[in-house]
Amino acid sequence: MFKQTKQKLHKLKKSLKEFNPISIAQFKVLVVGIYILVSLAGIYHIIYAKRIIPGVKIGSVRVGGKTYDQAKKALESREAELSKDITFNYNDTKFTITDDEIGLRYEWDAAVTRAYEIGRTGNILVDTKDKFAGIFKELFIAAFYDYEEELLSDKMGTIRSEVNKDGGDSGYEIDGEKLVVNSSKTGIRVADDALFLAVVYSYDRLDFAPKDLPVKVVKPDLLESDLMKVLPQAEKIVFNEITIKRGTKKWVLDSPQLLNLLALKKKGNELTLTLNEPKFEAFLETLAQEVNEMPRGKVAKLDGDKVVEFEILTGGAELDDRAFTEVFKEAFFSGKKEIDLSMKDISGPTDINKYGIRALLGEGQSRFTGSAKARVKNLTLAAERTNGVLVPPGGIYSMNNSIGEISAKTGYDTAYIIQNGLTVLGEGGGVCQTSTTLFRAVLNAGLPIEMRYPHAYRVYYYEIDSKPGFDASIYQPSLDFQFRNDTPNYVLVQSEADPASATLKFKIYGTPDGRQVEITEPVITNQAPPPEAQYVDDPSLPKGTTKQVDFAAWGAHASFTRTVRKNGEILHNETFSSRYQPWRAVYLVGTKE
Repeated sequence: MFKQTKQKLHKLKKSLKEFNPISIAQFKVLVVGIYILVSLAGIYHIIYAKRIIPGVKIGSVRVGGKTYDQAKKALESREAELSKDITFNYNDTKFTITDDEIGLRYEWDAAVTRAYEIGRTGNILVDTKDKFAGIFKELFIAAFYDYEEELLSDKMGTIRSEVNKDGGDSGYEIDGEKLVVNSSKTGIRVADDALFLAVVYSYDRLDFAPKDLPVKVVKPDLLESDLMKVLPQAEKIVFNEITIKRGTKKWVLDSPQLLNLLALKKKGNELTLTLNEPKFEAFLETLAQEVNEMPRGKVAKLDGDKVVEFEILTGGAELDDRAFTEVFKEAFFSGKKEIDLSMKDISGPTDINKYGIRALLGEGQSRFTGSAKARVKNLTLAAERTNGVLVPPGGIYSMNNSIGEISAKTGYDTAYIIQNGLTVLGEGGGVCQTSTTLFRAVLNAGLPIEMRYPHAYRVYYYEIDSKPGFDASIYQPSLDFQFRNDTPNYVLVQSEADPASATLKFKIYGTPDGRQVEITEPVITNQAPPPEAQYVDDPSLPKGTTKQVDFAAWGAHASFTRTVRKNGEILHNETFSSRYQPWRAVYLVGTKE
């Protein structure tokens, strides 16, 4: 044992003698270096124990090495020196966004707290990296602030309204018997995203130096030179009137209408003439309203609410959009002058039992007591024209399509209507009594309502036997009343107008499926009295004559809820709301001598 220990000591002495003296020197330097670094680190942590680490900058203010209070004071002092107005220059115009206009508020406590957290996250790698980086470079933090987004958006909108200039493609225009090419225009638009980023940059960095307003040039796609290339083709299309025929009815499309349907499509340097699809679809909708005919039937005999006898009166037909579009395109581009309207049969089954018209599903009623003769004629005529309409399963009923065009040429008289917020004389006044009554019937039948518009103000006739809110207006072509047949069989719309009792009724027949309808009482709020009556001089009336042309009505908000259940499950749950304006009475005062 002693011998082994002696051998180990001998080897250790030998290895010490062989040790390189340079390595010992390096080792000593290393030890000293480590000692210095540890000492510096200790000093660093002592100095910045309660201070923000070096290199940190909030906005444009250096806060590294400062205490919390010193940093906050420096930021507040810097803010006090600034106007905080951002000026954007565009040509010779200046646009300024002030801090007061958008409610700008800097939050220095939050900013300083964030600055103090740098190097103190608890992640030794991240903290060490930040501490070393701060010695040699800037550690930037955006200023903390808040502002009213809506106010800034409004201010930017004001700038856009003054700077933006709409450009425009070159286009065709009819000048007498010629087709001429209009000039194209280059547009200017504020670059919204760039403007917003410039505002944020200013607030982030406390940099309120004037800036150029970011704008972008919008160049037209279609130039005069493009349109000139296809001008001869365009002239052949525009000056070729097309007549559409169906039996004895004709529709003639003149040059302005054909130009409206013409579109230009550019791909690369090549320009082609095409059909303007959106405008053509709008034309098809108008045409369909005139020609579509729903199948019609009649309940001839009832036993209580059960249908004993049902008969088909007429088949149905509707515009075949796809087939007619192809025919029209061929005529449009080839110069053909006459085309037949493409229709398709939509008649129901030949077996009347397959329609499922078995019982009353729901009915609605309204009174028109005191209506003028023209009004009674119009609502009665409209009721007759929608009477007997059969709606297939899944089909949409449209009041406008069912009654067709409302005009003098289709038999309607002039009576008072609501148009653009005014009560004026117009063709078909009183037809809304029809849509209102059908609305009530559909509500009670539990069928889903697809489109319904309340009136602008409360109409006396609709509250004779009903509370406010149970009305529906129509105004062709935009306002319509529509419902959907969500039953597995057809439903029949049947009307009864009785001028003697001034009563209009609508009944919906079909196959009962056990659905139950619950309609709440309407909630009436925000009632407002009508304004004072208005008296208007009318030189066409004899002096001393006063004629009332508009009637006072209280304003109100009315709403009710309809819940439709079937086998314990809710099929439909809808709230119908109406906002009625307070309405003044208007009198015409005769001034004619």
